[in-house]
Amino acid sequence: MLPAWIMSEITLVIILWLTLAPDPLGKEEIPIFPGADKIVHGLMFGFLTFVILLDWARGRDFASVRWPVCLAAALFSTAVGTGIEFLQRSMHMGRSFEIWDMVADAIGSFAVGSAWIVAEHCRKRHRAN
Repeated sequence: MLPAWIMSEITLVIILWLTLAPDPLGKEEIPIFPGADKIVHGLMFGFLTFVILLDWARGRDFASVRWPVCLAAALFSTAVGTGIEFLQRSMHMGRSFEIWDMVADAIGSFAVGSAWIVAEHCRKRHRAN
């Protein structure tokens, strides 16, 4: 069995590399549409929230992941994203501070936390029937 919280730690390290390294993907230009980076931010921090919830459930059971846990995971992921933006601004390594990146991080984080709550509610209703 994997050590506790290892999936969250690995995900966090990958996100830190992708968001703080001056050129994490090398010199290769990836053609994307305008605003695609905001979708990437939402996906990254939504995934971080998802992995935190999985790690929480792995040590207990999936029924233990109630709305306060989902809220805490989403808040943590959003705080990490916000912190990264401020680090990017202070590091002066070619990365830029963007409010809209923080908004995208929060949307992704809270979308996953909300989806987990809805899925758990549906699962409970299905088991009751």
